[in-house]
Formats: sequence, structure tokens, C-alpha cells
Amino acid sequence: MLPNYDAATAAKMMRAFVPISMLNKGGAGRIIEEVKRDGVRVIVKNNVPECVMISVEEYDNFVKEASIPKIIPQTKEAEEKRKAFIQRIRQNVPPPIPATRKLADVIKEVGPIYKDDKSAEEAQRILRDLRELDLRRSNDTLRY
Repeated sequence: MLPNYDAATAAKMMRAFVPISMLNKGGAGRIIEEVKRDGVRVIVKNNVPECVMISVEEYDNFVKEASIPKIIPQTKEAEEKRKAFIQRIRQNVPPPIPATRKLADVIKEVGPIYKDDKSAEEAQRILRDLRELDLRRSNDTLRY
């Protein structure tokens, strides 16, 4: 069902369409002033809309509205389907394997693990050297 428009709204909509030839004939300044005043103009080429000119205020409003996340209300049917889908996934996933030993028992058996600062620094140095070597190799292959 189409909404009811009054004559003023229809006239305003018709004025929004501007032939591209008006831009070519030096009417761009007048069209820009109309955009500032009314907010929107549709540029038409061969009776087909090609682009839309909008005011800076309208553009700012569009950008603000686009950045606000919209929460789409779900129908009851869609929510039921979503819950059923999640339930099917959960049925196919095995439960996590429970721990068979306590951490305290493992530490008693293995002994405490101490961080050796020299070993950690050496491992970091080796990794850094390997990365640099890999970067040099990739740079060598890029030369022509």
C-alpha cells in the first residue's frame, strides 16, 4: 500500500530531480544553493537517476546514524530457531575432559619450575635472530 502524499510533497519530490544538463550549463551554483536550502537533489541523466547531492548536515546525520548499531528485533519463531540451532551444536560437542590429577600432585612429582632469566633472554635473542634471518631471506628473493 502506497502512502498518501499531498500536492506539496509531490511538488517537492519533483523539484528534487535535476537534469545533468543543468550542471553542464553553469547551473551548478544554483543547484548547490538549493541543496543547502532543501537538503537533497537527485541528478538525472537520460531520465535515470545517476547520483544524489546532499547537504553537509544531511551527510553528517547519515554518518552518525550509520555508526549507531541497530538491534533488530527477533520474531518469536526466529528466536526459537536460534535456540534450537545452539542446542544442536551443544549436543555434538563432547564435554571437556575433567582433570585427572591435581596441580599440587604434579608439582610434587615434577618439582617446582623456576624461571631462569638468562635462558629466557637467550631464547628471545635466538627468536629475534631467526626473524631477522627470515626477513633478510624474503628481501633477497624480492630483488630483481
